Amino acid sequence: MREFLLLLLAHVLVDFYWQPTSWVADKREKKYKSRYLYLHVLLVIIVSYITLHAWKNPLPAIAVGIAHGVIDLVKISFDKKGSLTWFVVDQVAHLVTIALTALILTSNIGPGFEILAAWLNTPKTLATLSGALLSLSPISFLVGILTRPWREELAKLAPEADDNLANAGRWIGMSERLLIFVFVLVNQYSAIGFLIAAKSLLRYNDKATDAGIPPAYISKKSEYVLVGTLMSYTCAIAIALAVRILSQKFK
Repeated sequence: MREFLLLLLAHVLVDFYWQPTSWVADKREKKYKSRYLYLHVLLVIIVSYITLHAWKNPLPAIAVGIAHGVIDLVKISFDKKGSLTWFVVDQVAHLVTIALTALILTSNIGPGFEILAAWLNTPKTLATLSGALLSLSPISFLVGILTRPWREELAKLAPEADDNLANAGRWIGMSERLLIFVFVLVNQYSAIGFLIAAKSLLRYNDKATDAGIPPAYISKKSEYVLVGTLMSYTCAIAIALAVRILSQKFK
């Protein structure tokens, strides 16, 4: 674990703090011809070597640096727009590389996989992962179906209204449910109150009536958001409680 954390620290520092935006832009434009790609790899090797301070064995740091460069090269070759998907894939690949290097360093690669497999196969882990995934997209679809009549009513009241960011509501809902799911699992119900208080700060601008939007729309939109929020929270709490019960029953 120590080796993993040290290599993770080096990765975070080099990838997010010590890599100028100009380097990223140059790598994306010139790909393998960019000198900054190789400077970045060299920096990964140096920082990894220093953080590990295994002075007589530079091979792990060199291996992590080369793997880092290959992963970055694959990403910039296929990721044309800097998408979220490729960012996640890139970081997961780096973490896997770091984890494998740490396991090899400690000669625990076999036992490490056995421990991971045993952890994944426990009822508690399976219930937690399933509950977390269920709290995200499936509940978004459910709440969307349940609130569809009010959404259609709002569309009829103000067909020209454009007061929502694309998919923002869906992402906000998933983030809230994930937080609530975690809060319930760690028995921090008071934190849910802070989340509700933060959500209550949401207000609709009264000046919207100047743009031809009827006052009734603003009032009904607030009620629509409130209903959707309560449905979302209720589902998240119910799922988290079910996970807690299952985890305690099948220890």
